[in-house]
Amino acid sequence: MFDSAQTHIDDLADFVVASPTSYHAADQIAVRLRQAGFEQVDERASYESVTGRRFVVRDGAVIAWVAPEELAPKAGFRIVGTHTDSPSFKVKPGALLRSAGWVELGVEIYGGPLINSWLDRDLGVAGRIVTRDGETHLVRTGPIARIPQLAIHLDRGANDGLKLDKQAHTQPILAVDLKQPLIEHLASLIGVKGEDVAFHDLFVFDTQRPGVIGVEREFLASGRLDNLACTHAALTAMESVESTGRDVAVFAAFDHEEVGSATPSGAAGPILQDALERIAAGYGRCTDHGD
Repeated sequence: MFDSAQTHIDDLADFVVASPTSYHAADQIAVRLRQAGFEQVDERASYESVTGRRFVVRDGAVIAWVAPEELAPKAGFRIVGTHTDSPSFKVKPGALLRSAGWVELGVEIYGGPLINSWLDRDLGVAGRIVTRDGETHLVRTGPIARIPQLAIHLDRGANDGLKLDKQAHTQPILAVDLKQPLIEHLASLIGVKGEDVAFHDLFVFDTQRPGVIGVEREFLASGRLDNLACTHAALTAMESVESTGRDVAVFAAFDHEEVGSATPSGAAGPILQDALERIAAGYGRCTDHGD
């Protein structure tokens, strides 16, 4: 698929930049699968057919498959699994705070980030907004926030061991005097009014673009490589998969791995089982255990 290692690296970097949240990653996966000839099916409706190149999207997760017209007698599923979410900070409802003259963004730890590594970075806000008409919108800002590190003359012991309180020390600074609520700002980016926003699921993300570094340029430095690197590798492989005429090839990109996976779109949830059972049923195969 790629004519050089550099082309592959550039493609991975573009995928990471386009995927600040699991919702954006799922959207990017869907775009690329369509370009590779996959058809999206609505899991809320009956599948007219399960053969060929197809996929479903559930929130920040994607299940795609390549299935032959007819299965061999002992055919099975060949599955590669990844996840689309990364350690981050999740924006709380009613998130704006005021402290020491600053307007701060109230956040909660998502997953297991290395908190110190988030200090003094240019941060953006991205995620999903649902409006009162039921429509879902993806949104992302540019760099608008920062978790500042205290100057050394105000904390002489910082180099001896910096310990950050997850609630008191990780709230990103947004402004001195915010002229409009953050939700109104985000709504304006997607062309709706703030009063029309019914729900949001937002995260803070590092806006720095991935870079190839090292004297010999052998390293890729990037955030969100856990687990977008594996997701990208599996996706690029799936884009070129052709039916073997025997097994069903399955690509499963789950959400919420960082917080336990036990959600409707997580690996410990029902999304993969739902898809596999419906594919099997489409072939007229019984899905009961032992058959």
